[in-house]
Amino acid sequence: MLENVTPLKKETLQALVHQRLCDLILQGEIAPGESVTVASIAKALNVSPMPVREAISRLMALGALTVVSGRSIGVPLLGVRQLEDLRKVRSEIEASAVTWAVANRTPAFEAKLEALLERMEDAEAKGQVRDFIHRNYEFHFAIYTQAGSALMLEIIGTLWLRINPQFHLLQRHGHYKASNRQHRALYERICSGDAGGAVSALREDIDSAYEVLLKTLQESGPRSDHTLAQ
Repeated sequence: MLENVTPLKKETLQALVHQRLCDLILQGEIAPGESVTVASIAKALNVSPMPVREAISRLMALGALTVVSGRSIGVPLLGVRQLEDLRKVRSEIEASAVTWAVANRTPAFEAKLEALLERMEDAEAKGQVRDFIHRNYEFHFAIYTQAGSALMLEIIGTLWLRINPQFHLLQRHGHYKASNRQHRALYERICSGDAGGAVSALREDIDSAYEVLLKTLQESGPRSDHTLAQ
């Protein structure tokens, strides 16, 4: 009956588990301050512990996960120095991606970007912050994908594995405010071929997010760069 079914390769399963873990981190399902175990993840994904351990090891090497205690792992809550470092690195690397995307823009890309922006504006109008964070990710990565560099996209993806969970943490505590002012400006500058203006809008977006994260961190009191929220 199943003679013609191609067995799932070990490498394929590892890749699927890794991608699912990335999705859980980006979507805030594993939030900063929460701890999970290999066993709990394996049970949730209905896989053996082995591919989960391998995926966790890869994500720990990228700084997306850290050991909380014993066998528990979690998403790090970023400290001031880490936030500032991310802000500066994002401002440079993502700016390059925007510049390349402007050079590579097509009518189809611009139409896709407009549709994504409209979804973000709809989420903002309805106060759907969690959905807005998801749409924000889609909007940015549509731009970065258009840059045409798989390597740059991989690097930016690693940066967002660190920063996006912090947005979900703000949302959970009611500190995240959805705003599309910079996104609208970014979209318009891209469509007009104004790479410099697009980069300025992007950096304003990055800086505004950094300021909110920094303010929230300062209000919660001093915390080391490797401490998890309790």
